[in-house]
Amino acid sequence: MPPRSFRIDVPDSVLDDLRDRLDRTRWPDAIPDTGWDYGADIAYVRELCDYWRSEYDWRAQEEALNAWPQFLCEVDGVDIHLWHVRGQGPNPHP
Repeated sequence: MPPRSFRIDVPDSVLDDLRDRLDRTRWPDAIPDTGWDYGADIAYVRELCDYWRSEYDWRAQEEALNAWPQFLCEVDGVDIHLWHVRGQGPNPHP
């Protein structure tokens, strides 16, 4: 089956749902003085989630990603997402 053209287009409802779920996160208490010893540092993860919820501009990233030619190609019944960008210069590499 030939590759099919593809564009990233996440519905607003999906982004709204993500923000809502981030707003409703029930955070565990941090274990004092452990940082990253037992997994991700809770303070860091909370800061990251707050950034995703209130500052990250998904639409700007979507636009930047869609500036490149993208395709879906079926391999063994599974759609594989790929970019097709030719190398540049005198000895281009894929």
